[in-house]
Amino acid sequence: PVNFVFLLPVFFFQMTKSVTNPEELGGLASQMTNDYGHLALQGRMAAATAEPEEIGFQIRTRVQELGHGCIFLVQKAGALQICPTDSYTKRELIECARAVTEKVSLVLSALQAGNKGTQACITAASAVSGIIADLDTTIMFATAGTLNAENNESFADHR
Repeated sequence: PVNFVFLLPVFFFQMTKSVTNPEELGGLASQMTNDYGHLALQGRMAAATAEPEEIGFQIRTRVQELGHGCIFLVQKAGALQICPTDSYTKRELIECARAVTEKVSLVLSALQAGNKGTQACITAASAVSGIIADLDTTIMFATAGTLNAENNESFADHR
């Protein structure tokens, strides 16, 4: 899902730019449909494994809302291809693209909420790795005898 989420600003730019070249809209709508299909599949898996259950519900709901927004966007793209000079349809297409962008940000926030535990583990593992590296460095300097001893004992006595 992340690929779709990060590609959306590019897609939004292309979609709004294509308002002046409606013949490009068919390919963009097809690509968005494919990308959404992948997102829906991965979103279903993310929702099934999310803890707590309400996060899974939120992911599922927001992915569905995004799907509805994509449907409206594809419909507006088709309408603009039929009548490429209609300024009202152009504005509607741009508004639909903005709405889809907002829905993608909601999907992303739901996915991130479901990922908090994983991110906390990654952060903790990184902190522990840093501590281990600091201890290894201290041991290396102590073994080399470069640390100042407070008394006449050696590091080997305490190691």
